Amino acid sequence: MLEQANRLLSQGKTEEAAELYRRAAELAPGDEDAHYNLGIALARLGQTNAAIAEYETALKLFPDFVEAHNNLGNLLLRAGRSDEAIQHFRAAIQALPDYARGHNNLGNALRMIGQIEEAGREFAKAVELDTNYWEARFNLGNIYETRNLLSEAASQYREALRLRPDFVLAQQALAAVERKLAGQAR
Repeated sequence: MLEQANRLLSQGKTEEAAELYRRAAELAPGDEDAHYNLGIALARLGQTNAAIAEYETALKLFPDFVEAHNNLGNLLLRAGRSDEAIQHFRAAIQALPDYARGHNNLGNALRMIGQIEEAGREFAKAVELDTNYWEARFNLGNIYETRNLLSEAASQYREALRLRPDFVLAQQALAAVERKLAGQAR
């Protein structure tokens, strides 16, 4: 049933997939994957509170479920519950220290609450763990730019664009930083 639901979800048939995940969770209430996948489908359907509940159920069943912590953290962050989101990103990283996406997401949460230095360390860790992580490079570039480290910012934006040439925000950020650098050279 989960395989069929996964197929439906990948085909964009989210409501049908959610129904199958719901049935799977009812038939096997101790299956953390059924709850986790139902959380994914519900989040895609915009049912944030129900998705949060399903991720929480998955985590009760398997407390070190890295992706459930990460996805729950993202939903909580979007819901303005930054402190809770940070706890879940930290839990994901504690369970899997080399989880680049967890470090990047923790950095985003920390940046949102104004902890710029710590956010920068998390973005740098994400880049260290995955040198091809274009989003983390862009985020690290933003931190450098905020700290007026323009050459470092430009370098990260260039790397983000090397990895994803169509990334418009990085194109715009690089152009802005290059204008600032040119103005400093005069």
